[in-house]
Amino acid sequence: MKEKKWKIARIISYIVLIAYTLISLFPFAWAALVSFVPMTYVDEDGIVKGTDVMSWPINLKIFNWPPKAFNAPLTFENYVKVFEVVPLYSRWFLNTVVYAGFVTLGNILIGTLGGYAFARLRFPFKELWFTLFLGTMMVPSQVTMIPQYTLMVNWELVNTYYGMVFPKLANIFGLFLMRQFFMNFPKEMEEAARIDGAGTFGTFFKIVLPNARPAIGALGIYTFLGAWNDFQWPLIITSRQEMYTLTLGLNFFKTSYYTFWQYMMAATIIMTIPMIIIFLSFQNQFVETGRAVSVKG
Repeated sequence: MKEKKWKIARIISYIVLIAYTLISLFPFAWAALVSFVPMTYVDEDGIVKGTDVMSWPINLKIFNWPPKAFNAPLTFENYVKVFEVVPLYSRWFLNTVVYAGFVTLGNILIGTLGGYAFARLRFPFKELWFTLFLGTMMVPSQVTMIPQYTLMVNWELVNTYYGMVFPKLANIFGLFLMRQFFMNFPKEMEEAARIDGAGTFGTFFKIVLPNARPAIGALGIYTFLGAWNDFQWPLIITSRQEMYTLTLGLNFFKTSYYTFWQYMMAATIIMTIPMIIIFLSFQNQFVETGRAVSVKG
C-alpha cells in the first residue's frame, strides 16, 4: 500500500514539474520563434508584406492568443540585421563579457579567500565581523547605489570599465557560500598537510582550493549570470553608448511609436546563448555544492 502511494506521489510530482517546465519555457520558445520571423516577405500573390509600418501585418500576429502561424517563411536574417541596425551591438557584447568576467573573477577570489579565513582562521571578533557582513545583505541595493555612484564620480571612473567592475568585485553571498563549504571541509586533510610541513597558504592552495572546485563553480555561475543580466548598475555608471552592456542596448530596438520585436527577440536570443552554454556546462556544480553547504549551518 505504501509503495503504491509512493508511485502515485512520484507521478503527480513529475506531472507538476513537467507542467512547470513547459510554462517556464514558453516565453523563451515564443521569443525564439519571433526572432526568425522576417520583417518583410513576399506572399503567394507576389505582394510585399511588412513594409508599411502603420499596418504592421506581421508584427500584429506575434501578439495573437492562442499563438497562430505567422504565414511567413522563417529566416536567420534578423540575426544579421541586429548588427546592421545597431552597429554598436558587438561593442556591447564585448562590454558585457568584460563586465561579467571580471566581476566573476573578483567574487571568486575574494569570496574564496574570505570564506576560508572565516571558516578556519582565528582573529579578534571574527563572529562579530561575519554577522555584520551578513547584515549588509538586508540592505537593498537601491540604498547604496547613490553613495557608490558618488564615489565613482569623485574618482573619475564614470564610463570606464574600472567604474563598472570595482563596486561589484565582492559579494557577501559569495563569502557566505564559501564559508559554509569550508566549514564542512574535512579538517583531517588540512592537518595531514600541516604535518608534512605545509603552511596556511600552502595548505589552502595545494589541498583546500583544488577540492573546492564544486563550490567555486557554483559561485562563478551565480555571479556570472547575475552580472550578465545586470541592468541597474550599468545604467547608473554609463552614459556613453559605446560603454553600454547588452541589457541597456536592447532598448535601442524601440522607438517612440514602434518596437522592432523581431530584432529585439533576435538580440535577446544572442544575449541568452552564452548563459545557456555556461549553465549546462556547470550545472552539476549546483547539486554538489548544495549538498556540501546544507549539512552544516
